Amino acid sequence: MKKTILLATFLISSTLAFCQKSLSPDYTYNVSDHYKEFNKSIKYYFSKGNESVSLKIRKKDVFIQKFNNDKPAFIKSTLQKDFFPKDHKIESVLEFGENIYVFYSLWNDKDNIEQLFSVMLDFEKGVLSTTHKPIVIIDGKILHGTNFHFFDGRLRGVINTANNKFDFMLSHDKSKMLVQYVKKPEFKNDKKSYNVAGLVAFDENLNKISDREIKMPYTERRMDNLDYQLDNEGNIYLLVKVYHDDSNDDKKRNKDEFTNYHLELFYIKNGSSDIEISKFDNKDKFVNRLLLFDSSNDFLVCGGYYSNGDYVIGSASEGVLTFKIDRKGKIYDETFHDIPVELINQYESKRIKKRNNKMEEKGGEVGVSNLDIKNIIINEDGSLIIIGEQEYEFTTRISGTNNFTHDKTTFYYGAIYIAKLGVDKELKWMRKIPKAQEGIRGIGGMSFKYCNFNNYHYLIFLDNDKNIDLPIDKSPYPYVDEKRGSLTVVKVSDSDGSLSKSSILNAKEIKDCEMNYFAVRKIIKASQNSFMFEVNKKKKEDVMIKVTLN
Repeated sequence: MKKTILLATFLISSTLAFCQKSLSPDYTYNVSDHYKEFNKSIKYYFSKGNESVSLKIRKKDVFIQKFNNDKPAFIKSTLQKDFFPKDHKIESVLEFGENIYVFYSLWNDKDNIEQLFSVMLDFEKGVLSTTHKPIVIIDGKILHGTNFHFFDGRLRGVINTANNKFDFMLSHDKSKMLVQYVKKPEFKNDKKSYNVAGLVAFDENLNKISDREIKMPYTERRMDNLDYQLDNEGNIYLLVKVYHDDSNDDKKRNKDEFTNYHLELFYIKNGSSDIEISKFDNKDKFVNRLLLFDSSNDFLVCGGYYSNGDYVIGSASEGVLTFKIDRKGKIYDETFHDIPVELINQYESKRIKKRNNKMEEKGGEVGVSNLDIKNIIINEDGSLIIIGEQEYEFTTRISGTNNFTHDKTTFYYGAIYIAKLGVDKELKWMRKIPKAQEGIRGIGGMSFKYCNFNNYHYLIFLDNDKNIDLPIDKSPYPYVDEKRGSLTVVKVSDSDGSLSKSSILNAKEIKDCEMNYFAVRKIIKASQNSFMFEVNKKKKEDVMIKVTLN
């Protein structure tokens, strides 16, 4: 599930250098002076104390800008030309320990080695160090898009894309980092080939603390890698789907029920290359998506969605699945909670509700199509918040003149489902937040950003203006990416799931200047109760907007 960096559009006033506007008493926003744009670049944003930085990388150049979070205000910028070597590939930019690093790979054709380099950001000066430190050197080629971790990190801090060679995972306290890669297989036949995973761990000063290459216990055909996690002690947890035969099918052939796979958790202790395996019996339930999350408690959490097989496998989710993992890799406290059909029917058309009700009357299972797990929050008391979002893409073939045809892919981001499980494993509440986003350039300005403050959960996204007071018996109006819309916040109470919906920035109510290129991935936390994001203004200028939660 790889995401590309694309953008959306809305309006905002820029007639004042420092303006303030409130569309809801719960939120206010301030806008900085405009400053120079560095276009056609990959952008990354970080915040420390009352300052923030943006790193904008375009080919071999890097452009770094600093901001004051309090106003907000632009401070300075630095352009470092020809900073990266030819044929380099940016693998990740992330905050690790007390520092921010840029990681890039470089293939050495002469010596037939793959190299991973790190460059540290001097946050105070707003420049990248001229020291390019090689931290991983591998004999021979490795695979692109390792498939060991295909979550993009919008919500968990991991940054990687489908074509990257390395995956990066930080421990919960950001004191350790795992760099993972997969060696090019010895055999092309996946019935004979066994993946060899490289696992290199570092402390917060980027000193190497372990370096292992581990052969997986099953062939490529017999296993799929779902997710992995690194804990504060440097132990590794790898979640896999293990098939019972070489068919690679979820269902057993010629049978109406029973899954053709089970789940296993591989536990690799820090400093060891041995794999300890714990099995999870998913019984007659089909797992649609699972992710691992670490916590400050004495356990990790795995969560996602399941179906009972009445739908086409993987197309719909009928319930929420969670289990906990102790610090020795043992699974316990499994939970299965169905999604109520009454909730599924909210904000749906009469046709959809009629179909769902008829299916339930006949004893069938009603599910949520294309529901993807996005985040799990572990509260201090051990209760869990599970957040998922409907997400899919659809490709159509379009015919033109002279027998010319081309494919058009549309990306959809639909309703958000949020639920709370208590420490007693009981479902406390579950809510559905309607939206209907669509676009043709990947994620663009779609999907949502999560943050929490003062026992409330905040979900931030762009939406159609007409949805702000949407009745529960109406389906949402579509928001088309890169069109005008409202930056919307849904505030959810942790205690009882009660929610309120507000518009922060409304294109129709703010005049005089058109603002372009907003994406939820650009949102950064400015303080305990505020966040900031950058948008592009016409005339090759940008502005920084700060939103305060009142």
